[in-house]
Amino acid sequence: MTNILKFPRTKRVNPEPVNASPRQTEKPATGSPVIKGIWVATVLVWPFLKWFVVLDCVWQLMRTMYYWDTPGVYAGMKFFLHFGMLVALTYFVSCYKPKGL
Repeated sequence: MTNILKFPRTKRVNPEPVNASPRQTEKPATGSPVIKGIWVATVLVWPFLKWFVVLDCVWQLMRTMYYWDTPGVYAGMKFFLHFGMLVALTYFVSCYKPKGL
């Protein structure tokens, strides 16, 4: 068996509340219901959406390599925009969580 040591009880003294700022007394923000809906829908279709966006980025990369020296096509910029969308969606799904969920 173990020995249980009981420490002496101490009186808890609650300090007087300092002038609370209005920000502390407001109710917490719950976030936009539109953002919540978009987040939930994106999370639910993410496994399929991820494959689609990755294949689109691979296609844009191949297109960029094909049109590398062709002036006026701007395939590299288009690839970077699609890749940026993939990164933003990945962040939105994996790191961002709306308040109130």
